[in-house]
Amino acid sequence: LAKDRANAYAANGLGTVLAEKGELFKAKEIFNRVREVSGDSISDSLLNLGHIYLAQKKHPEALQMYQSYMKRSRNSGAQTTSKSQEDDEAEVLLYIAFAYFDWARQTELFNNAKAAPADERYHKCIEFIEMAMKKSKRENVVLRYNWCLTKLQAANCVLQKVNRNIRRTAQEVKDALDGLEESLPILQTMLQWKEEGRKVAISKGMLTGVVNQCKHNIDSAKSHLKEERKKEQDAETLRNYQRIEAEANEKSKALAASLQKEKEAQEREESEQRARRKMQRVNHLVDGWKEEATLIAKEPAPKKKKGYKGDAPPGGVDDEAGIFETDLPEDDAAALFDDSDDDDDDADTGAGKNAKKAEPTADGDDGGEPAQKGTEKDLFGDSSSDEEELDMSSNKKRTNDDIDDQASKKRKI
Repeated sequence: LAKDRANAYAANGLGTVLAEKGELFKAKEIFNRVREVSGDSISDSLLNLGHIYLAQKKHPEALQMYQSYMKRSRNSGAQTTSKSQEDDEAEVLLYIAFAYFDWARQTELFNNAKAAPADERYHKCIEFIEMAMKKSKRENVVLRYNWCLTKLQAANCVLQKVNRNIRRTAQEVKDALDGLEESLPILQTMLQWKEEGRKVAISKGMLTGVVNQCKHNIDSAKSHLKEERKKEQDAETLRNYQRIEAEANEKSKALAASLQKEKEAQEREESEQRARRKMQRVNHLVDGWKEEATLIAKEPAPKKKKGYKGDAPPGGVDDEAGIFETDLPEDDAAALFDDSDDDDDDADTGAGKNAKKAEPTADGDDGGEPAQKGTEKDLFGDSSSDEEELDMSSNKKRTNDDIDDQASKKRKI
């Protein structure tokens, strides 16, 4: 750098040394400067920036740098180290897997509902480890161990969801149990190799602890799986009951609506029938009135009788000569106008007779009352019979009046 300040390779090496000494901030500035000068032609700067971001627990930025490094190395077609291209990619994939693993472990430190994303990040870690195992041409014990360890941590994360109030399913517990059962034989094989003295990069104590923990988690996972299946079965029973109840409610509502529609239709039908009957009665009355009016119109009008001084009133005589009849016989005339002296004599005679009849009761007895009553009856008649006759005549009159009124109303209509 003293000879050539634009030497990007030297600057990248200086940043690497500073990062190894723990001066991450200075190393980060140098790597960013190398990126600006070289235009990302030195892909090692991307990989080194990824390591710095991972050390600073900035996992998204670290993952971005690792992905950019893989993209640049694939496009160039040349490995950046003495290793083959596939071995180099397998190494970078392991870096990415470790970034996801460390991110998941950091998320689990919340130990509450915020730790929910940890499960997904463990699965991403397992995915990239499996990709690295496929890229590697030889059997890598470290990669296999990391895969088993990640399976163990992922299963433990699923089992801890109950304590963290995070929802889980029986399928998740089943997948965790399968991962544990798949990892246990591999770990036991590594432990056996270690006991046989074969070269294994992992210590015997670490392998023994992981095997024991895996066995414990398998037993715990089986118990959790049983509980989750029971919960899901109860939930399914409850959902079926609620579904049946909802269907029954829907059917009852539909039936009630159908009955209400039928009732309304019946009421409309009855109303229409009543209206039709009323219209039939009205039409019948109108037809009857029309027929009556036609019959009245067809009857001939009464002819008027001719008189000398106009028509005679109804029920009267034909001429005026009949009103005053003067052609009476002489005997009849004499009978009408008799001598008044004879009448006076007769009246006196009658009065004397009556006086003689009344003499025996002159001493104050009540014997004259019957005679008096009879006289009054002869003079005024029987009041009861007269009243009955009056009532009958009045009733007849009212009946005739009612008939005349009805006839006049019909003619008016």
